[in-house]
Formats: sequence, structure tokens, C-alpha cells
Amino acid sequence: MKRVIEVEELTRVEGHGRVEVVIDGEEIKDVNMAIFEGPRFFEAFIETVHYEKVPDIMRRICAICTASHSLASIRAIEKAFNVKVTEQTSLLRDLLIHGEMIESHALHVFMLALPDYLGFPDAVRMASKYPKEVKAALRLKQAGNMVHNIVSGREVHGMNERVGGFSTVPSEQDLKQIKMVMAATKPTAELAVDLFAKLETPKFAESDNVLMALDPGDKFGFMGDYVLVSDGTRHPVENYQALTNERTVKYSHAKFSSYKGSSFMVGALPRVLLNKDKLEGTAAALYDEHKDLLTQNNTLTNNLAQAIELVHSVDRCIEDIDALLSNGLKNEGLVEIEVKANRGTAAVEAPRGILYHDYTFDGEGCIVKCNVITPTAQNAANMEKDYRAAAKRLISEPDEKLVNASNLSLEPTTHAYPARCT
Repeated sequence: MKRVIEVEELTRVEGHGRVEVVIDGEEIKDVNMAIFEGPRFFEAFIETVHYEKVPDIMRRICAICTASHSLASIRAIEKAFNVKVTEQTSLLRDLLIHGEMIESHALHVFMLALPDYLGFPDAVRMASKYPKEVKAALRLKQAGNMVHNIVSGREVHGMNERVGGFSTVPSEQDLKQIKMVMAATKPTAELAVDLFAKLETPKFAESDNVLMALDPGDKFGFMGDYVLVSDGTRHPVENYQALTNERTVKYSHAKFSSYKGSSFMVGALPRVLLNKDKLEGTAAALYDEHKDLLTQNNTLTNNLAQAIELVHSVDRCIEDIDALLSNGLKNEGLVEIEVKANRGTAAVEAPRGILYHDYTFDGEGCIVKCNVITPTAQNAANMEKDYRAAAKRLISEPDEKLVNASNLSLEPTTHAYPARCT
């Protein structure tokens, strides 16, 4: 007997999603994971736009990853025009991207993933039993929001970070306020690690995983010019198309990606596993304590990896602020730009994984061609692969259990609405 199990709406997947499992007797015939948000055509309508306006538009691709898109856009432009920025600009950008990680990871770990593991339908109802912990988690997220608000100019789609520098620089008082808040919320980040180290992580989706993450250099971080792959290779970000091999699929608006014919994963788990030796301080100690729980072939251990990154990001914000205050803040203005016909490609680690921006400019500094590959497009095929592995293991279980398994899915954790079985 043939039947179809459909999870109609995965609302925690960026762009919303749907999973369809086709079962014939005791055999899984097909599994499709679709992202069905309508295309927004940023790559097309950015053509002919002058470079100065490009980051203002491209940072609006995503409100959660606004700093990631902004910095990827800016760095691609700077590569095209051979722009070198100051140490202060580099520190402020590093502070900004780590603040984004805090606000995004705190939201996912505490408000989206944790309720599923503890048996609550959402964070609001979880707060009825754990009000103190939920309030602490919200304060941690607010700390990340504070970084974005102060450094970028507002909490969403900030404007201060520019090609060649920053239009305005935070005050010493503002930076000291961020540092104080980070120190106060660090125990909550450590609590996230403790919680996910103690919770049992399901293994129904285990399967072979290829991992990719940026090489951040000497220290763990979220920007770099090379891509690390779990097969031991290292590639310039300019070769991203050979790494991602984007293709369209008939049932999804999001493209799927593959590496040497296989799906792959980007995100916190690849970052931590591929750059574990670059972690420092408390984050390094927590990784060493719980490293046996971080399994390359179980994508659900991404939650624990995000928690470790939370601790790292809190400490890194404090470190960046100390360096900025020690050097003394300066109103440097923007580096002078000399435009030319050229191409620039940059990559930034967004919370969900590697984000690529690739621009080609004419001699007037206007976009001729643009390509953006998001983490969602890279993770989509891998998510489908994990759904297939889960379906095969749970095929003998009641349909309800198969549906509920999607609650603990990926990118980030998803929450399944009632399924329709036919």
C-alpha cells in the first residue's frame, strides 16, 4: 500500500519548508525537502547599481543575518578594488559579526531547539515552567542585539559599516557597556553548553556527512579567504562554484548544492570540528570536555556546537572591545576607493554557515554581474539526505513519530505543523 506523509510547514527553516515522504509498503520510495518562499531576485536587480549602494541593498536579503550579508558584500567590493582597511575597522567588523552570532544562536538554542527537547510546543510555554532561565536567555540575545545596534547603527539592517571603514565609531562608554553586559550574560552561554551536553541527542538522522567551513586564520572566527573541507582539502573562496555546484530541483524554490557528487553541511558543527584547535579560553575547555558528543555524522549535534560558539562569541566581544579601547578610538573616516573593472568574491560565516557574495564591476564601479549563495542553499540537499535517513529508520514506527522527528531537524531546528497523510 502506497501512502504519503507530508509535513506541510517547517516554519523554522529560513524561507519556510515542507517535507514529503512517499512510502510503498515497507520501503521508502522518495523523500523531498522543499523551501517554498518565493524568489526575491536580489542578484538580478542589483545589476547596474553603484558599489556605494550595494551593501545597503544586499544586507536586506535577511534580517537575521543582516551583518553577515553586509560584511560579505563589503568585503567582496573591497577585494575587487584592492582596498585595505585599518586595524580598528577590522576589530569593529569582528565585534559586529560576533554580536550577530550571539543574537542568532541564543534565539535558536534557547527559543527554538530547547523547547523541542524538553517537550514544550514553544518558548512561551517553556517559560511558564522555567521563567528565570528564559529571561536569562532573552538577556543573552539582547546582548547580541546591543552590539549590532551600537556598532551598525540599529538592530536590523544597520548602516554604519561601509566600504573602506565605518561612517561613525562607537563611543568608549558604549563599548564599555557592551563589555559589562557580555560579562554578565556569559554564564547563560555556558548554561546552553551544559544543557545540550546533558540532553540526549537522537540518532535517527545519522548518516555520512561532508563538512565545510571557512578557515578563519590563527584564531577561531567567522571570516576568512579559504574554505576547509572535511576531506582534508583547502580551497580559495574564489573557487566556491566548484565547491557548491548549485542546481535547481523541480519541487523547491531554493537551489541544492553538492561537493563531488555528495551533499554537505555548513554551520556551527563544521566550524567547531574543522577549527577546534583555534578555540581559546572557556570555549576551548568546554569543547575538550564535550568533544565526544560532537559527532560529524549526526547533524543534530549542531545545537551543542552552537552553544560552544555562544561562549566563544561572548569572550571574543570582550576581547575585541579591550583591544579597541587599548588602541584608542579614532574617527578615521573611510579609505579612499579607486574603482576599476574587476571581480571580487568574499565569504563570511553567517550563523547557519558559509555565505558567498561574488560581484563583477565595470569601470564606473557599477555591478555587471552578481552571485550570492546562502547557507540554506548549501544545506538543503544535506537536510533532505538526513530526512531520508530518518525515514528509513523510523518506517516501522507510527506516522506520528515520523512526523515528530522533523521537530528536531536542521537549519535551524524546525517545528512541524500537523501532517497530512494520504
